[in-house]
Amino acid sequence: MKQWKKDLGYENHKYYDFLLAMILLTGVLSLFLDQSILLIPTSLLVVIALSSKWYDRYSGSSLKLFNHRTSIRLFPGEDTSLRFRFRNNSKAPVLNGRLSFQSNSNIKADESFIRESAKGYLFSIPLSLMSEGEKEVRVPIKAEQRGVTKITDIQYRFPHLIKFSPISMDFLPLYETEIVIYPIQKPVYGIEEVFQVAPGEQRSSFSPFEDLLTPVGTRDYVSSDPFHRIHWKASAKTGTLQTKVFERQVDISWTIVVNVTQQTRLGNEHISRNLENLLSYASYLCHFAAQNNYDLEMLINMRRPHDRPFFFQPEGSGNQQLKDSLELLARIQVNQLFMPVEELMHRLHHELYKKKTIIIVGDIPEHTYRYIRKWSRKGMKVFQVQVEDGQAFLVPFSYRGASV
Repeated sequence: MKQWKKDLGYENHKYYDFLLAMILLTGVLSLFLDQSILLIPTSLLVVIALSSKWYDRYSGSSLKLFNHRTSIRLFPGEDTSLRFRFRNNSKAPVLNGRLSFQSNSNIKADESFIRESAKGYLFSIPLSLMSEGEKEVRVPIKAEQRGVTKITDIQYRFPHLIKFSPISMDFLPLYETEIVIYPIQKPVYGIEEVFQVAPGEQRSSFSPFEDLLTPVGTRDYVSSDPFHRIHWKASAKTGTLQTKVFERQVDISWTIVVNVTQQTRLGNEHISRNLENLLSYASYLCHFAAQNNYDLEMLINMRRPHDRPFFFQPEGSGNQQLKDSLELLARIQVNQLFMPVEELMHRLHHELYKKKTIIIVGDIPEHTYRYIRKWSRKGMKVFQVQVEDGQAFLVPFSYRGASV
């Protein structure tokens, strides 16, 4: 695929028309006046015209920008560098040029590199490339706010070495590097008290559930022990009755539901004015779950072209799960279409297959209470992140003050 579209400028034809006119004029005058010395400027003009044509053809004609799919992941306030690697396979050098590109306002660089534009920021840096040469340029950037940034409108402009008019090279493919800026964490207080205990695979010293396939030893028999738990071989060796001891396990599973909308007085839904805070609270919950090795799944009522037509993070745990969850939160955009939260809860209700702790971040409209009642009847705990005086607290969900 062709990488660059080359533009020699709207005055290019005027330049060659002028040269042709001067060549004809000096040539005719040398013949008319029979002055061979006038052929010197004619010859010089011919050399300039041919050299200009040569540079027009070869300058930037084999310019390559390495374009590998890359993701740069940052938190707001962190610094890094954007890297652009070029190779000039042409016979002609390009000197004193400038590389420019645009990004949205999620990232920023040193003021000497940028100026504001309608799309966000316009970056411009000097770049010269020798013939048959390769060069990498780095642009220091700083993550400003949550979101995903793509580099667009890449252009390389350099002066013509003979006629000095600018030549523009526009990069045609989509540049595959993206900058993913995770949401900041805003603490949610009271979170330590929230978990749903069910049989599972996580080890616990105090769980009421045991894995009967994982014996860990024996202990002395007591009268309350079931008869089938007696370890007869160990009892024969010790001379006293011994009871089998099994690994105790629990399943602490969270389902985080992020409602990015809020209702007007007329009942219409729109994107919440507190969207960034909601995503920051969800980020904190995800970090807490990863630190404690809790299983976590997350649903966000933003539409996307997928088997599940909303933002969804399947259940998992650990650092990779945290990374995927934060990236999902980073990709939420204000101008996206949203899904009514009632539809999201309806879909969640039909997919719940075990007891979980459900944590709702955002508003909970009254017409969705029926789903929460159904979950409560099944023994699931439902909590909501509520904000008071600028601080978020995790509290049991209540129907207008009546605790579930």
